[in-house]
Amino acid sequence: MTRRKRWSFFSPPLENGLVRWLDDFYRGEFTPAGRAVLWGLSLSGTMLVGSVTESLNLCFGFCMSSLILAGIVGHFFRPRLKVMRHIHAYPTAGETYQYRVDATNVGRRTIRNLLIEERRLPPDLRPLGEAPRIELLDPGETKSVTLSLRCLSRDHFILDRLQGATTFPSGLIKAGSKSRRTDRLIVYPKVTEVRELDVPHSQNHQPGGIAVASRVGESTEFLGTREWRQGDRIRDIHWPSSARVGRLIAREYQEEYFVRLAVVLDVEAPRARDEVRLERAVSLTAGIADALARKDYIVDIFAAGDEVHHFRAGRAIARLDNILEVLAGIEAGRELDLSALETALIPESQQLSAVILVMMDWDARRRELVERLRAHGIAIRVLCVKPNTRGDGLAPSEWVEVVSES
Repeated sequence: MTRRKRWSFFSPPLENGLVRWLDDFYRGEFTPAGRAVLWGLSLSGTMLVGSVTESLNLCFGFCMSSLILAGIVGHFFRPRLKVMRHIHAYPTAGETYQYRVDATNVGRRTIRNLLIEERRLPPDLRPLGEAPRIELLDPGETKSVTLSLRCLSRDHFILDRLQGATTFPSGLIKAGSKSRRTDRLIVYPKVTEVRELDVPHSQNHQPGGIAVASRVGESTEFLGTREWRQGDRIRDIHWPSSARVGRLIAREYQEEYFVRLAVVLDVEAPRARDEVRLERAVSLTAGIADALARKDYIVDIFAAGDEVHHFRAGRAIARLDNILEVLAGIEAGRELDLSALETALIPESQQLSAVILVMMDWDARRRELVERLRAHGIAIRVLCVKPNTRGDGLAPSEWVEVVSES
């Protein structure tokens, strides 16, 4: 799901739907030569409003007739194509992403001057340069091109308009069709490198265990077999013993003990200018979660704003790609709902070694939350992305300084 964007007067022009449609039409329907003719048509038409001269009439008429004739003739050379994207690894915000597109001529005529490009792109995905060209594509033949997109910000995007168009014979108009094949492109947030993070890492008992991690490391060890009990998992049945005695026998494991930490991401960003700090907080959270998961810890990530969203990672549960995929779609919240966050954290307190809070700000409300968590015996580490902020009310070991980005 694509995260919501907030528009303001200071937003880039492409955030406006009409401007984005005009930009897409200008790029997707006209070649560079066609755009020059279109500009000639616009300028001569504008000048004709003030004064009518023979040269302006000739220029306006030539440009208009050229584009109309190119559009009519191009219609009869529209290619019959099958196009397919190959999207595998996902990019990071700020990167240029390149991926392959296969074009197959399913018609009976050779296609000349074929251009492949994306249409109806969101404002945070921008094409680089002109569309790649295939000079000749014979019937039944498949050729590949590489498309490049500049990924400006993290998000979940849907690509649903891939155009294959020919500029033959006019060289002014792109005549083609748009594939409605839908592909998902996730742009990951940047990951802040976390070199050192001193957090308590005692192993706690996990009642009932965590199913996906139950075969990893010290989490379980096979102890023996016992009678089947109501509520046991089917996969724990020991079939050889069951067949031998004529009744269900289950495997028995030792209790699960491992390090489990919670990372809380504060997404309170009521104003558009706060979203710069939010992006830094998301990047920092990704770096912390990755560093902890590499140490074979179980990591619970809480994104806290108007609502609290919970995601678990680490060990065999989820790796960095899964973490980044979730963080890519995180939306800004109007206000941090501290009561909802406390309700989500307190029931987990007995199984948590520590809670790491990545805060957008530091104030009395957030200090109260820390005091309540402390009262339940939870160790605390706080990182605040707001510059020049001091951790009032916290012990020196609880406040982790965030180094400003250069």
